[in-house]
Amino acid sequence: MTTSTNTPTSSTPASTPALRSFHYANVDLLASHWRHQRDAVIDLYLTLDDGDILVSALRGTNVHIEAKGLPGWGGTFGQMLASFAKLYAVTGDFRLKAKAIRLFERWFELENQHEELLYLGTYDYEKMLGGLLDMEEIMGYSGEGRVREAISCLTDAAIARFDTSIPRDGVQDGRMKGQIEWYTLPENLYRAYRRYGDDKYRRYAEEWRYDYYWDKVAKREFASIGSRHAYSHVNALSSLAREYESTGNEQDLAVLRAAYDELLAHHTYVTGGYGPGENLFVERDGYLGFMLISPWDLGDEDPRFTNFSGAPAARSDAWGSCEVSCCTWAVFKLCDYMLRFTGEAKYAVWAERMLLNCAGGQPDIKPNGELLYYANYFADGGMKSTVDRRLQRDGQNFVWQCCAGTFPQDVAEYANMLYYTSDDALYVTQYLPSSVQWERDNGRVVRVENFSQWPLSSTIRLRVDGAGERFALRVRVPADGANVVRVNGRIVDVAVVPNTWLTLDRQWADGDLVEIDVPYRLRFVSVDDHRPDLVALCYGPVVLVSEDMTLLIGDRDRPQDWIVPVDGAPMTFRTLPGHAGRPDWVCRTFVPYYTYPENRWYFMYHRLYAPQESERDVVRRANI
Repeated sequence: MTTSTNTPTSSTPASTPALRSFHYANVDLLASHWRHQRDAVIDLYLTLDDGDILVSALRGTNVHIEAKGLPGWGGTFGQMLASFAKLYAVTGDFRLKAKAIRLFERWFELENQHEELLYLGTYDYEKMLGGLLDMEEIMGYSGEGRVREAISCLTDAAIARFDTSIPRDGVQDGRMKGQIEWYTLPENLYRAYRRYGDDKYRRYAEEWRYDYYWDKVAKREFASIGSRHAYSHVNALSSLAREYESTGNEQDLAVLRAAYDELLAHHTYVTGGYGPGENLFVERDGYLGFMLISPWDLGDEDPRFTNFSGAPAARSDAWGSCEVSCCTWAVFKLCDYMLRFTGEAKYAVWAERMLLNCAGGQPDIKPNGELLYYANYFADGGMKSTVDRRLQRDGQNFVWQCCAGTFPQDVAEYANMLYYTSDDALYVTQYLPSSVQWERDNGRVVRVENFSQWPLSSTIRLRVDGAGERFALRVRVPADGANVVRVNGRIVDVAVVPNTWLTLDRQWADGDLVEIDVPYRLRFVSVDDHRPDLVALCYGPVVLVSEDMTLLIGDRDRPQDWIVPVDGAPMTFRTLPGHAGRPDWVCRTFVPYYTYPENRWYFMYHRLYAPQESERDVVRRANI
């Protein structure tokens, strides 16, 4: 193996972060639905044979080992390294670190014997680069320089082989020459540059800058971007984030701000999920709702649209509403960057929706590698199923693919996304049951435990063991606001504005208790402005679904008048008679999507009609 002879130079961030994360350390998840998800992933992935995992790094080469490999089509080796590294960091389970080391060292040995293992495509190269950097930065394993050597050699091979002359408009067609998702390359190249100071990484990252996309966003010309691959175009924002981190160019930060605002406001479903049929920026008014309606319900509307490859297509139930594991991972990263860059609480909002209603709604991965690839929000129903009804062109099933590499990183991120710090403050961004230890500059350790039963309880409860330290505890105010804030049982007068920081600045003793009452309420959320009467029902941050298709009739602004809690059933609601179509005595029950079981039909989006018969007929003719 040969490596670059460039002399490393010091590389420090050109931008000054407003907040610091705990970098996968000193945060524990407590018992909860999300802790179960993470434990289930760890238990399963530790059973996977090392050789079978390694085979995914050998596909398409003439290198063979004595292992069957994992079925499916995904080249997930780099993502597996990243998953084991992050999961080790947040749990301390040494088995995960040992497995990552064995996998890397075996691959490194094979690569020294077979140079062709360096010849990856753009997609696999980017994932491999990320996994290796995670091993060194997050897991703390350098392999006496072998990890860095591998990163350098992989990059030299990429520089020699990738074609930078391809069109840079992001359309995933033949002009791309198979170099899919090239616009995600700069993220990890900038990471390598900042870590090693080798200018070749910065120069190569600059070669893949996505100016077509950034210029459109900067000018707010979102409608002219055109259909693009959804997950990777949110993930591409992480490339710009790493560039901003390295250069401090405020214009790039402005693009990130504009992209976040536009995507969250106009391109996401109620869950926070996005990318119906894996498409973003579809050139059609109201494309979010359009992609949920069956062709026979479209009336005179053309059922076709242009997809991310530039080809005409029609909605297919086999291509769902959100590529949930990958889409979640892209959002988690973006929100982390924006929180650290700006210190603004609003950048935790999208992450909360994905945490609760996307990744949080995932069933466990099956031992055979089946997992929920798509979440479905179709008006004619969806189902949580780990069976994917598609085949790759060579006949591979959709098991052990890209989502098997991103979902483990999603659940590792659960602990990393909860708390941030500045010099004089601790920030609580999400409300999962958890604890954090924060070492102050003077060496004293502050411990905060969130013992809330979020989201089932609308009260946020924190225990602070403050060691007599004075600091500001800043808690993100949920979108529903806060009614009452108490410290040690006494109401305190403090500014409360949704999606900003609630600040409690005081000297903290051990055992101080903070309680924040959040006024959860029922509300309807329209799929988009084009179809305002196609709605989903939420209670606070929780998206609710019904097991029956229904036609809802009632006042959209006061659902609490005709949708009422079910006694003895947490977070469960039922319509009163006369509000769910014919016959009048029919009622419909709503429960949280994130806990809904597998392999049962659910209905998330419903047609909502006004109580007045004349208005109802107008809406019915428009929608049916």
